[in-house]
Amino acid sequence: MIAQDLGPQAAAAALAAEHAYVIEAQLDDPDDLGHLQAAWALAKCVCEEGAAIVIDVYAARAHLGGEVAALPPGRGFDVMREVTLFFEELGDGTIAAWSLGLRKFGRPDLVLPGVAPDGAAEAALLLRDLAEALAAGERIEPGDGVETPAGLRLAAERFAPERWPRVAVDGDAILLVPAPA
Repeated sequence: MIAQDLGPQAAAAALAAEHAYVIEAQLDDPDDLGHLQAAWALAKCVCEEGAAIVIDVYAARAHLGGEVAALPPGRGFDVMREVTLFFEELGDGTIAAWSLGLRKFGRPDLVLPGVAPDGAAEAALLLRDLAEALAAGERIEPGDGVETPAGLRLAAERFAPERWPRVAVDGDAILLVPAPA
């Protein structure tokens, strides 16, 4: 992940590192985003002291330490800094789109299978908007319905990883499929 996100020099620096710090918080249903602010503040502190790389394991994303050290303390919340969207061809001509990182908000990640290749941008916008709502405290549970901006009604189901082996979600997830008419 480090080599892919940051390049071979960053990967070499990570392998040569003598120390690693783990910053974690465990909250089932946080009331606010204070835990996230505190985690980024701690990451910023260790980067100001020379940490080379920060890995957000839940969002599957790596950051250069210098960039984290330079983050302004008063920056606004951006869900796309906390959540990563992934896309994978399913072999039937469609794409699966999913989020990683919603666990940081006490919410399951989202999986949207059967996306037409020309609908990937629309799927990304839908997942982004849903991720923002979930980060703000909303919930999507199996059995719920979700309406897309285009008016399509989706049904929320429990994600079964064995049914979707190309989707790399760690932990609970919600599958969003077209709702029965």
